[in-house]
Amino acid sequence: MPRRVSGTPLPSQSLLLLAAAGAMAIVAAALVSPVIRMLRGYGMIRQPGGRGSHASPTPVGGGLAFTLPVSAAWIAVAATEGDAVVMTIAIAGLLVTATGFLDDRIGLRARTRLAVQGAAAVAVAAAEFGAMPVGSPAAPLIVLCPVVIVWCTNLTNFMDGIDGLAASEGLFIAAAGSVLWTWQGGEPAVGLCLACAAGALVGFVPWNAPPARVFMGDAGSTWLGFTMSALALHACWLRPGTWAAWAVLPALFVSDATLCLMRRAIRREDLATGHRAHAYQNLARLTGSHGAVVLLFAACNTALLVAAGAALHNPGLGGPIAAVTYAIAGSAMALARSGVHGIADPRPSDRLPPTQIR
Repeated sequence: MPRRVSGTPLPSQSLLLLAAAGAMAIVAAALVSPVIRMLRGYGMIRQPGGRGSHASPTPVGGGLAFTLPVSAAWIAVAATEGDAVVMTIAIAGLLVTATGFLDDRIGLRARTRLAVQGAAAVAVAAAEFGAMPVGSPAAPLIVLCPVVIVWCTNLTNFMDGIDGLAASEGLFIAAAGSVLWTWQGGEPAVGLCLACAAGALVGFVPWNAPPARVFMGDAGSTWLGFTMSALALHACWLRPGTWAAWAVLPALFVSDATLCLMRRAIRREDLATGHRAHAYQNLARLTGSHGAVVLLFAACNTALLVAAGAALHNPGLGGPIAAVTYAIAGSAMALARSGVHGIADPRPSDRLPPTQIR
């Protein structure tokens, strides 16, 4: 793959990214229907009610339509570029998506899911450590990688509670990351992998947009959280000056999931039990529309893209930009009552039941 040598990407490099994204969009879109038929055959249909926010029976596990082809593409990219870290992320991601699919189908204990995710994250951290120069001062920070990856894996799953939100967020992170990374002159493997993911999500999102015809399920949401965070950390190790930009892009999801978890933990709730207390869920009930919330998050992501670009081009201001971004995002989620149960719930049964209190 041609390398960028000037202030802008080589035309051939940009064309390659667009071609890869386009090809993955076609493949993913073509796979959705067969995957839905398979899910129906397995009886993997999520019924309305409980803590869900949908109104009709919907197949769950459709994330396989994009996780499998993207993983195959990443393996090819890693082999071509000789990037052992990307290869590890691709293979570990397959393990995570397989575990998520089993959870969608038969249900797995939280400790089992966390064990698999933790092992996969440790494998990525080990590969990253092995790729570092001997004596790198950043080496001790590798121990934080598994914690960050596992948290991002689960927060993406937490945020997949209304039609189209998590899938569109994954599309935003992948597309924005690919564009910013490429224009910064980053290593081609990372930009190409992100472009492949963005393209595949373009093919999948129309099926998941409100009203969703298929849910991506844990097979898709955990894969998105795992791989996007792992690639972002890989990019940070390759170019430390980009860390603030990568931190800014997912600020909405990180703020909502973290604030909600903290409030529930303070109330000593069972954190493994389903609920409808995220800010995005409250907003969906208040507006009566999943689509309105997805569009609101998309509009806010536009601002985050500008902030990430500013952090990327002014590395010395990266820390303050990230801090201000999270202060604003956190305040917005607090105003939307993230972590507060019963906001606009029409039925008393949807409020926090006593059995959720330890």
